[in-house]
Amino acid sequence: MQVVFQMRYSYFGKSGWRSRASKDPGRLFSEERLKKRSYYFEKIALASLASQQDEDFKLVLLSSEGLPDWHKAYLGEMCKDVLGPDRAHVIFREPQRAGNCFRSYQHEALNSDDYTAQIVLDDDDAVSCDFVDVMRREALAMQSLFRSDEDYCYVSQAQGLSAVFEDGGCQLLHRTVPFNTQGLMLVARTLSRRNPFFTAHKKLARRHPARAIYGQTPYFIRAIHDLNDSRTMHSDDTVRPDEIDGLVKRFPLLETLLAEHALAA
Repeated sequence: MQVVFQMRYSYFGKSGWRSRASKDPGRLFSEERLKKRSYYFEKIALASLASQQDEDFKLVLLSSEGLPDWHKAYLGEMCKDVLGPDRAHVIFREPQRAGNCFRSYQHEALNSDDYTAQIVLDDDDAVSCDFVDVMRREALAMQSLFRSDEDYCYVSQAQGLSAVFEDGGCQLLHRTVPFNTQGLMLVARTLSRRNPFFTAHKKLARRHPARAIYGQTPYFIRAIHDLNDSRTMHSDDTVRPDEIDGLVKRFPLLETLLAEHALAA
């Protein structure tokens, strides 16, 4: 069972994004925007992958063929410096469906295992340091229940955090949302036609075999800031000060983030 994270980064194509920038290459590839996005990418998404206790996973990062050359070089160098050349796969594609890009690359380049756990992670969100370990075990449990080559299942950790960045500060809030894009996992044959970007997440549980896991332990962070590419709803259930130390252990990246952004109450 291989574990593969699938991440879109300023990709100009069909992938469910709703922001104005996602529909306008001029905005999407502006130097100011790319420099701001790179901060969240490094400090949150990439940092969370670097902290994984189970390091046996790969990242496929999809970006646009039209991305400026200087930023293409930055993505390739940054991913390989942090994860190493064997785990980091950075690809650039012309506009099309993101799911087609990820599926084709998996079929062509990451096809040595019979089954793959495909995990969605946006370029400004994070997963907990035990995420790969926990989700691999969930994926193996799902695989043991399959009875045909066409069997598959989506698995979602519903409990996480929202990190709201505003006015130089960061507010942490509890978040309970099943089948969101933070760490959504599809377990299926590696050569399956299925991909997480081929289905609407809000309708996923009605249309596909799926399992949502609830509990008190957070497994993801949803970052909310002025450059989000999708809707940014969040609760008002603020994390208590006495919870911070435990959260830093699950998300080591929070130590740096909270040092750079004052924790808002």
